[in-house]
Amino acid sequence: MRPLRQQLLIWLLGGMLVSTLLAGVVLYMQVQEEANELFDYQLKQIAVSLPAQLALSTPPLWAPDPEEDQDIVVQVWSRSGAALYASNPGHALPRYQASGFHAVTVRHERWRVYGMARHDRFIQVAQPTSVRQELAAGLALRSLLPFLVLIPALALLIWVAVGRSLAPLQRVADALRRRSPDAMQALPNENLPPEIRPLVDALNNLLDRLDQALATQRAFVADAAHELRTPLTALKLQLQLAERAGTTAQRSAAFTKLDERLDRATHLVQQLLTLARHEPRLQARKFDAVNLHKLAQQVVAEQNPLAESRHIDLGVAADAGDVVVQGHADSLRILLGNLVDNAIRYTPPGGRVDVNVQSVNGQPILSVQDSGTGIPVAERERVFDRFYRREGSGVTGSGLGLAIVRNIAEHHAATVRLADNPAGAGLLVSVAFRK
Repeated sequence: MRPLRQQLLIWLLGGMLVSTLLAGVVLYMQVQEEANELFDYQLKQIAVSLPAQLALSTPPLWAPDPEEDQDIVVQVWSRSGAALYASNPGHALPRYQASGFHAVTVRHERWRVYGMARHDRFIQVAQPTSVRQELAAGLALRSLLPFLVLIPALALLIWVAVGRSLAPLQRVADALRRRSPDAMQALPNENLPPEIRPLVDALNNLLDRLDQALATQRAFVADAAHELRTPLTALKLQLQLAERAGTTAQRSAAFTKLDERLDRATHLVQQLLTLARHEPRLQARKFDAVNLHKLAQQVVAEQNPLAESRHIDLGVAADAGDVVVQGHADSLRILLGNLVDNAIRYTPPGGRVDVNVQSVNGQPILSVQDSGTGIPVAERERVFDRFYRREGSGVTGSGLGLAIVRNIAEHHAATVRLADNPAGAGLLVSVAFRK
């Protein structure tokens, strides 16, 4: 695509040249028409100005100067048709009876003729059309001389105007080009034309959002590094204890503990990768129709081995119906999987976890209800923070489960709410989607 400056110059200069050419053509035609009218008036005035008495053998009292009007032929006839006078016998024309102006062809040459009867005489004045056209063209061309000066002046003016008009845009481009990759400060928007200011404001808004995204990523990397350091250090220490174990029983206990710490580190890495993949600012996935009831059955089937190992009754509520939402199936499976996993981990053995899907006044709601320890009201907002873990819960985790849930919910324009279990002890987590 051509540069904007080049496009403006092509259109403006081209438009100016075409307009000037059209104006010149119209002016040329008008000048020629007016010149022809002037020459016709001249022929008529010559005929009117001739003396009343003219003789063929005697020079007239007045006649056109041969040097001055050598292209005009004046002829006079008597009433009987006898020739009385001819200004240029070598170019004598036949007498035409019609009065007024008319065009004739004599000896392959076109003539403009004016005839009139006056004082018992018939006067005829003629002029070659080639002479008229030559003189008219000369007048028309002289009238176009100002355009020859005007065109370069306008072209220079357009060149300067386009350059000065695009200068602010060039300054913005230069300011962006000189910036380092991590410089996210807003661009100055003072002394900018109204047409360019929205572009600069949009760039500043983008820079602000990029700054927030980079800050979020830097915080995520820092938190992830901090969280990974602890389990990796613990793994190294546990491995050293296993190496120093003196008996088979001590070595078996040490490896069992090492296996638990590996599971915890693996779970943390998986949660970190899941959170990174589902950052709202970094993903733009196409939504499809998702059946929440079928999704709940799939997640319950996947989490059932963990629930059975902890002797927890896990299932989908019997009244759950088919509710369809627009979303990304894999993301919603991760959302519900984290909610069910948290419910199982924080529910004591012998407890119950129910997954329910319903539509309330046309609004799809996905909920997970457990009979665990619940979450105090004062901490219900903080549990959505990354790496936040409740003190004294007695459950090991990464502190990322609910952060992932909120990120996925926000991407689906859904709302996550925490409430007490209406059936007794425990927690009710509901995800309300748009109608």
